[in-house]
Amino acid sequence: MLLQNLKNFIKKKGGWIPFDTFMFECLYGSQNSYYIRNHSMYTEMPFGKSGDFITSSSLGRWMAKAYANSYERVLNKTPRIDQKGLKIREYGPGNGDLAAKILIELFERGKLPEKYELIEISESFMQVQKKNMARILKAHNESLLKKANEILEWKPVSVNCKKFITDAYLNPIEGLIIANEIIDSFPVKIALWYPNDEISELGVKINNKDDLEFQQNIAEEKLVKEVLQRKGQAKENGHLWKTPRMLDICLHTESWLASLMKTFSAGELIISDYGLERYELDSDNRIESNVTAFTKHSQIPKLVDCLKNAGNQDLTYLIDFSQLTKFFLERGDCRFNLKTQTAWLIDSGALNQITREYGSENDEQKKIEELGNLQKLMSDNEMGQSFLFFHVFKRQFS
Repeated sequence: MLLQNLKNFIKKKGGWIPFDTFMFECLYGSQNSYYIRNHSMYTEMPFGKSGDFITSSSLGRWMAKAYANSYERVLNKTPRIDQKGLKIREYGPGNGDLAAKILIELFERGKLPEKYELIEISESFMQVQKKNMARILKAHNESLLKKANEILEWKPVSVNCKKFITDAYLNPIEGLIIANEIIDSFPVKIALWYPNDEISELGVKINNKDDLEFQQNIAEEKLVKEVLQRKGQAKENGHLWKTPRMLDICLHTESWLASLMKTFSAGELIISDYGLERYELDSDNRIESNVTAFTKHSQIPKLVDCLKNAGNQDLTYLIDFSQLTKFFLERGDCRFNLKTQTAWLIDSGALNQITREYGSENDEQKKIEELGNLQKLMSDNEMGQSFLFFHVFKRQFS
C-alpha cells in the first residue's frame, strides 16, 4: 500500500522527488509510514529485540542512571524555592523504557520531577508507551505507578516535510531535556559534488519497469551553499577534495534546535546519536553517503538497497555533530561539550553507582546480563565510540 502511494506521490510531483522527501514519505508521510503506522502491541514496535534495531537506552539501567544523575545535578543547582517547577522532557520516547527506568531511579532517591513530558508524533506509539511504562512501574512499586500517573504527560507533535517537527506550542521548561537518537531520523538531502564544483542533488524516480531508482537533478541554491561551505571547511582541516563525493546534509536540524531552545529556560539538554564531526565526515577517503537502512537487526549499507522495502524499514544516517557545535557557538548563551558514549557514561558517575549496587546483588544471571549490556554500550566494536553525546548547560545555578 505504501509503495504504491509513494509511486503515485512521485508521479504527482513530476516524476522525481529529492531523497529527503522520499525519506520523509517512507518514515512519516502517511498513516502507513514506518513511524506512523498503527502498532497495537509492544512486540510490533520498531525498537527492541522483536523490532528492527536496539537503542542504547534499552540496554539495562546504565543510561537511565546517567540521565537521572543529570536531573539530580540540575536539582541540586536550583534554589529550593524553584525546585518544584523542574521538569524532564523527552523527545521521541520510543517504547517508554528509558522514561520508566529514569522515574524508578529518581523515585528511589526521593527526587521525582514535577512533570515528565514525552514528546511523540505517533498516536499508536503513545498508547504502547503508556501500557509498557505502566507494566514496568507497577512491577517495581505500586506507589511509584500512582505517582507516575500524576507526573507523566504526553505531548503530541506533528511533522511535515518543510519544517519537520512542529513543537512551537510547548511551554518553557527548566530541568532536563533528552533527545536520544532523534536527529538521525530527520529527513536528509544527499548532495553530489564534482571536482569542477558542479553540485547536484540525488533523488528518486520511477523507471520504465515501474521500480524506484536514483537520479540526479540540479541542486537548489541553499544546498549548493552548504556543500561549498563544507568544502572550504574541509580544506581548512587539511582535506582537499579531488574525487567526486556524496554529502548528507540535513536542513532541518538547526531550525529544530532553534525551536527547542525557545522553550529551554535553564538546566541541561542532552542530545545523543550516532554520528561524526566534519573533520571525519569530510575527510579525503569518505566519499559515499552514510545513509543506511535497518530491518530485523540487519544493516543495509548500500544506498541503492535503501529504495527497497520502502516504508517497512528504518532509514537513518550519521549526523553532523559540527552542525550542532556551530549552532550553539553562535548562540553564546550556554556552554556545551561533546563526548563519546563511553566517556559520557564514565563521567556521569553511573558506573560507580551500579557497581556498588551489584556488589551486593545475589542474582548472578542479572549481573551477567547487566555486564553484557555495559559491554555493548562501551565497546569500540559496538556503541561506545559510534554514539556521541552533545551536552548543553544553560543558565545553571551554582
